[in-house]
Amino acid sequence: MKIVRIFADQLFSFHYADEKMNELRRLLTLWNDTAYLQEFVTNNKSDISHNASISALVFQLIKNANDIDDTLNDISKDQGRSLEEFFKPLDNQEYQTVELSKQKGQKNFLRLFAIKIDNNCFVITGGAIKFHHLNKDRPHTKKEMQKIENCRKYLKDNNVFDADSFYEFLNDL
Repeated sequence: MKIVRIFADQLFSFHYADEKMNELRRLLTLWNDTAYLQEFVTNNKSDISHNASISALVFQLIKNANDIDDTLNDISKDQGRSLEEFFKPLDNQEYQTVELSKQKGQKNFLRLFAIKIDNNCFVITGGAIKFHHLNKDRPHTKKEMQKIENCRKYLKDNNVFDADSFYEFLNDL
């Protein structure tokens, strides 16, 4: 498991040993793969609350993936903006500062999961297509919740608790 820089000192992504790409690139590539999306939507159609056609949902998912990519790029290029515009606490009841807070960024059914290292500093752990309300209720979202927890533990085990300790950890890798 390694961490790669996406945008300056703002956005990073885990790159798992068994994957060819870091999580951000892997997910954006997957979410632009029509065959994968058609199979996913077909297999999870019972979770969808509205009656959109499979092809319409696939088109929407691809558009949303591209919107996420554009949003992250736009934020990274504008010094007046912060990634906090996109990422929000994963736990909707989190109202105070939490060390290495679990976060989500979303566009309709797509979710990017990340850990907030510090203000305007996040590391992506994974993501999912989420048609169902609770993450713990579906195997693919449950897997992502385990990944974010494992990544959080990995960072804590390596004495990461803020931006300074995170950058120091990255320099030691």
